[in-house]
Amino acid sequence: MTDTSQQRNPNTKLSDGNSIASQPRLREAKWTKERIWRRSRYAVITIINLTAFALVWQWFANGGHVPEAFFPKFTDMMHAMKVGWLGGSGDTANNTFDLLQDGVIVKNFMVTLKVYGLGMLVSIVVGIPLGLMMGGSKWADAILSPYVWTLSSLPRIAIFPILVLFMGLGDSVKYALVILTAIFPVIINTWAGVKTTEQSLINAARVFGASRRQLYQKVVLPYTLPFVVSGIQLSLSRGLVGVVLAEFLTGASKDGGIGWLIFRAARQFNGGLTYAALVSLAIFALVLVQGTRSMESKIAPWRQVTKA
Repeated sequence: MTDTSQQRNPNTKLSDGNSIASQPRLREAKWTKERIWRRSRYAVITIINLTAFALVWQWFANGGHVPEAFFPKFTDMMHAMKVGWLGGSGDTANNTFDLLQDGVIVKNFMVTLKVYGLGMLVSIVVGIPLGLMMGGSKWADAILSPYVWTLSSLPRIAIFPILVLFMGLGDSVKYALVILTAIFPVIINTWAGVKTTEQSLINAARVFGASRRQLYQKVVLPYTLPFVVSGIQLSLSRGLVGVVLAEFLTGASKDGGIGWLIFRAARQFNGGLTYAALVSLAIFALVLVQGTRSMESKIAPWRQVTKA
């Protein structure tokens, strides 16, 4: 039997004359230039990419090919973003005649986040059980699927007037539009996950005497989980479209959300603020996408593909 102390000593010689420390796996743990680049290459490429994008933006805007009201300079957009998020203009009044005020983006963003967050919570909490029920019950599928497929295919702009008739132009119609936009990807993907569960796995569980509840807990839910995560990813982007659309259409007098701010700033030909609000929305969407990807890697790690 090999001595334990020899096994732990990295200088122990192997049969081929090399030490344990010289083996590839241990050499991989050292911070070589190759390993540092492999770890940081995506961040470096992203920084270079965004820097080049900003430089091209500034160069094109300085060329005067497009009026500044439609396509502002990158520096003007960054100034509007700084004032809209951090302040610095010295003007804290909030009126619709001068939209670029201290904190105007963060105020409207919080309005949007409140409506969007609650709408998405309801969509996920209600959509997953409905999808499981439709996938596991032929009766529920036959009763609910016509309504689900019809409402999911209707354009949201066509549903909005009906919602206004029942709810008016307050916050309730915003919540309703977000939910009706975001809930169907969750339902449909969950339903598809249950329907595509391998029959051999179900038969094997039944052979071992699994009850219906155990069948769902041990077989159906783990198999459906990647579909649920994909449905949530789709619903997050759809819900963001729904909340911005609702803010476009409700016509608040002030602080009506980030969609309201984009619309009002564009009407005033305030290009810097329009693009600053739009870029803020794009960054938020990017954070959502990366967050769901991280969640997917923890919940369903078997779906991750090894990166070269």
